[in-house]
Amino acid sequence: ELELDFLFSDEVTAYFRPRVFVDALDGDLGRFEPFEAYVTWEGDGWDLRGGQFVENWGIVDTYNPIDVVNRRDFASDPLDAERLGELGVRYRRTFAGGETVGEPTLSFYALPVFRETRFAPADQRLGPGSPALPFDESGGSEPEGEDRGLYAARFQSTLDTSFANADVQVLAAHGPSRTPAFVVDSGVLVPAYFGTDTVGAGFRAVPNEDAAGHFLATLTFKAEVVYAAPYDFDGSPIAVPDDYVSYVVGVDRSFYHVVDEADELTLTLEYAGESGADDAAGLLRPFRDDLIARGFYQANDFARQSLELRSLVDLDVDEQVFELIYERQLRSIDEDLKLTVQAQVIEAANPGESFFASLEELSSVAIGLRWDL
Repeated sequence: ELELDFLFSDEVTAYFRPRVFVDALDGDLGRFEPFEAYVTWEGDGWDLRGGQFVENWGIVDTYNPIDVVNRRDFASDPLDAERLGELGVRYRRTFAGGETVGEPTLSFYALPVFRETRFAPADQRLGPGSPALPFDESGGSEPEGEDRGLYAARFQSTLDTSFANADVQVLAAHGPSRTPAFVVDSGVLVPAYFGTDTVGAGFRAVPNEDAAGHFLATLTFKAEVVYAAPYDFDGSPIAVPDDYVSYVVGVDRSFYHVVDEADELTLTLEYAGESGADDAAGLLRPFRDDLIARGFYQANDFARQSLELRSLVDLDVDEQVFELIYERQLRSIDEDLKLTVQAQVIEAANPGESFFASLEELSSVAIGLRWDL
């Protein structure tokens, strides 16, 4: 990973974050395009950004239905696939706020260039194909002409009331879905893209102790909800997927001085659900009836150790996911060297019952070293 910032003037800056991802055992799995490469022009209360960029609209921890701008690279991580950059422009305008509504901001996006969602090759464990049904990422049905562009708008602000302080956002988007359906064409599994009109909202709120009491003031409430209405493109080989509502609600609570004077423990409980759709395309959305529990411990010590444990239980089918992530700075070697150990255990449902069941063995252990220069 490499991050470069450029300052051309007080108003014009640029940012470049290239990506090189190579599988040493499979030459078909390689990524060489940048995550981000854009120029930003800033004025008084506004900015204009053009190029390839990543937008994170998510609020809750595990799954973000409101995060509709960027594609994901489904060859990277089955639980939290990496966001990929999209090519286009963003105009953002910030207005003067008041005592209740603070920093209201409007953002508009025009992403006229269609980009394929990335998947692992068929012989990889995260690949959607199989030896009997090979997968061709580039052989599917794609939008043409005006259907290729995604256009979106988002409003966000803070909200300060006597009962709670919150961050809120409302969004709308029109364009190709970032997760296609799949069809069989001449014995090959290929993606079939369709469009989606999306409206949604999200918030993060912390109650005020004076109005809500001490216990509620220790909690952080979070939620995301979207209504998605798919539509087809000319010549599409699939039927239009069903409309659906997807939502995630959750609550955090932090505990301090658990083991010593500096540490912090955050416990999270979330529920991810969906209603309205009963078609094959819905199986590609992995979190439709799931209860999620997470514990995140930060020692805040000299080694900056942290430990994260997460479990996901599907309440509809027999499927469980468990994840552990441990990080620490190896300061005895170098102050900027960090060790990461990640373990995932995925006990998938029966084939045809869920997204994870369509893939091969998913459990894994990853060990990484990161050196920030």
